[in-house]
Amino acid sequence: MSHPLLSVVVTTYNRVAILEKALRALLDQRTELAYEVLVVDDGSTDSTPQLIEALGVDHPRLRGVAQPNQGRAHARNTGIREARGELLCYVDSDVVVVPTFVQAHVDAHRAAREKRPDREVFVQGHSVNVDDFERLTEARVPPFDPSRAFFDTKNVSIRRRVLEEVGGFDTGFVEYGWEDLELGVRLKAKGVGIIRSNQALGFHYHPAFTVGDLPKLRRIEEERGRMAARFLAMHPTLDVRLMTQDTWFHAGLDAVLTWGGLLNERSLRPVFERLERSGHAAFAAQLAQIVLNQYNIRALRQALRNNP
Repeated sequence: MSHPLLSVVVTTYNRVAILEKALRALLDQRTELAYEVLVVDDGSTDSTPQLIEALGVDHPRLRGVAQPNQGRAHARNTGIREARGELLCYVDSDVVVVPTFVQAHVDAHRAAREKRPDREVFVQGHSVNVDDFERLTEARVPPFDPSRAFFDTKNVSIRRRVLEEVGGFDTGFVEYGWEDLELGVRLKAKGVGIIRSNQALGFHYHPAFTVGDLPKLRRIEEERGRMAARFLAMHPTLDVRLMTQDTWFHAGLDAVLTWGGLLNERSLRPVFERLERSGHAAFAAQLAQIVLNQYNIRALRQALRNNP
């Protein structure tokens, strides 16, 4: 394969079932562009290595790099180091993209370069949450992207040189959350702009909520809270305080919505179970998010008290 213009970097850890769908979509793109798909396996213990090897037999544009489990920031930095393309496109391993995805990212960069050749930008693709990849044609694609995230690595592309200049991802984010948005703060400070593209579309897999997910979801929220404290320590600004919910408003809202903590995963478990049995898993998931958010805020405040 000729030297690729774009490298799609997929970092993964023990997601072999959904990873296969994601990789097949990336390898079956309608484009004449030279691109590669680089999978960074962050120490998976399932059959991820075998899947990459098997797919690589028929798809020479696919490459795999394995490393010990070190977390998402480390894995994404490995992608910067190992990729061969001028443009890097990060896609999560549970995102299945449309056939015009690669072309849309490159077209958006070219249009931005023609309009402002003196300005660096990144392209933020559009993501739609789904719980069933067999019914993608029924998924509702909003007319605009409600997310205001600045540099969300579910679906984003940028020139590799820009990432190298800002130092890549901060590897101090050893638990879940914030490492991509923290990098976004540094990119914004450098004057890098954002181009949003609804054409660079990916479907992000969110399995339907079950009561059995509650312990895992609570753990994720607690990790997000602890990593939010690191984010705040690096960038103690109003924007970051709002992003991480480190305000009296957020604390008060949490107290009101959870009745001072009386509404929690244990007290509401019977309600979640009834909703799940009656086929209202989507409503249960929304209610659970309100309740679980208290663990995020409490973990943040505990981390700030321990490391002021």
